Amino acid sequence: MAAWSKSRSSSTIRPACHGCWGERRALPFPKMALVLPALPSLKRLRWRPDFSFARLRAAARTATAMPLGAQQLKRQRTSTLLSLAGVTASLLVIFAQLGIERAVYDSAIRLHRTVAADLVLVPYGFKSLQLHAEVPVAMTDIVSANPSVAGTMPLWFGVMSMSHAGMPTSRRIAWYAIDVERPAIDVPGLRENLYKLREARRMLYDRESRPYFGDLGEVAENKEFPVLGPPDNRGLLRQLFVVGTFAVGPNVLNDGAVMMSEGTMSEVFGAWWSDRPAFIAIRLAAGADPSTVRQALNRELAGRGEVITIAELEARERSYWSRETPVGYITDLGFVMGVMIGMVFIYYAQYQIIRFYLPEYAILKSLGYDWWFFLFMIGQIGAAIITPAFLVAFTLGRFVYGATEAAMHLGMSMGLREMAVALVACVVMTVVSSLFAIRRLWKVDPIMLFE
Repeated sequence: MAAWSKSRSSSTIRPACHGCWGERRALPFPKMALVLPALPSLKRLRWRPDFSFARLRAAARTATAMPLGAQQLKRQRTSTLLSLAGVTASLLVIFAQLGIERAVYDSAIRLHRTVAADLVLVPYGFKSLQLHAEVPVAMTDIVSANPSVAGTMPLWFGVMSMSHAGMPTSRRIAWYAIDVERPAIDVPGLRENLYKLREARRMLYDRESRPYFGDLGEVAENKEFPVLGPPDNRGLLRQLFVVGTFAVGPNVLNDGAVMMSEGTMSEVFGAWWSDRPAFIAIRLAAGADPSTVRQALNRELAGRGEVITIAELEARERSYWSRETPVGYITDLGFVMGVMIGMVFIYYAQYQIIRFYLPEYAILKSLGYDWWFFLFMIGQIGAAIITPAFLVAFTLGRFVYGATEAAMHLGMSMGLREMAVALVACVVMTVVSSLFAIRRLWKVDPIMLFE
C-alpha cells in the first residue's frame, strides 16, 4: 500500500516514497483538505453538586441503605476514639457555657420577678439595679396625682458588711429595705414575717444565700439571732438582729441578702436614704390600661424618671449583663470555641477515613455516584461520632450543673433550652465539617487508579 502525504507549499498530493521526491505528479481528483476532529479539553471538569430534590432524596436513600461511614469508623479505631473524646469535651464546654449564661442572667432578675405591681418607676435610662441608681422620692407626688394610680411602693437597695459568731470574717451582703405597710415585692417567707420588721434593727435573712454565712438560715428560723452590721460614725459595728428568713437567692455579685424596714434602714445608714429609693413600684387601679398610663406618666415626668413595665425591667437587666459586662462576651466566646473545637475533631475523623479509602472513593465516583451521595456518606461519619458524644456530654453536664449549683446557688439546671441549643450546635458541627471534608473528594479522579 502506498503512503501519501500532503505538501505544505502545494495543494497536490504526492506519494511518500524515496523515489518520488524529485517528481511531482498531479492526481486526477480535485483539491481537498483533511479536517481532524476537535480534541477534548484536557482540563478536568469540576465536580459540582446538582441541586435537585430528586437527586437529594435518591442520595439519602442510597446512603441510608449503604452505611459505609459507620462501617469505616469501626476500622479506624484510634482516630475514632480520639475524635469521640474531643467532641465530647467540646460539647461539655458548650453545656457549661449555656448553663453559666442562663444562671447569670436568671439570678440577676430574681428580685425583678417578685415586684408586686403593674409598672415600675426607675431612673431615666435605667440599665441595672446593680448600678445603684436612685429615683428622687419627690417623683412619687407626680405619679400619685394620676387618677389611674392606686398606690406606690418604694424599694431601697444597697450592700453592707455583716458578720456573726459563726463566721470567721465579715462578708459583703446585699440589703433590701421596704415600707412595711406597703411592700414593693412579694417573696416566699415575707408575708408571715412582715410584722417582725416593725421593730427597730430587725432583719430577715435570705435562706437561699451561699453557705459563707454559716448556719444563720437555720438558727434564725427559731429565735432572734444577733449579728454585726456596718460601723457607725464612731467606727463601732452596729448590732442587728435576724428574726426570720425569706427566699430570693444570690447573684454573681452578692453572696446573699437581708431585708429590713425603712425605719431600720434610716437608723443604720442615715435618714437621707429614705429620699433615694432604687425604684418605686406602681399599682394601678382596676381597669386601667398599663400602656396608656405609662405614656401619660412619662410625659408628666419629663425625663426626671421613667416608667416601665415589669417585663421591660427584666429585659433591661438581662441586656446589661449580656452586652455591658464581660460575662456575656465570655460565655459567647466559650460557646463559639466549643463549636469550633468539635468541628475540628469531626473533620479529623472524616479526613482520615477519606485519605485511607481514597481509591475506593474514586471507584464509587467512576460508577456515577454523585456529590450528594458522598456528602451523606461523610455526614454519616460525623453523625456516628456526634451522637454518643452528645449523650456522654449530656450526662456529664448534669453532674457539672449539680456540683456548680451546690457551690454557687445561681440556679443552674439542665433545661430544654440548653438541650436544644446543643443539638443545633451538633448539627452545625457535623454539616460544616462534612462540607470541608468533601472538598478532598473534589480532587479525586478515577484515572488516578491507573497512574
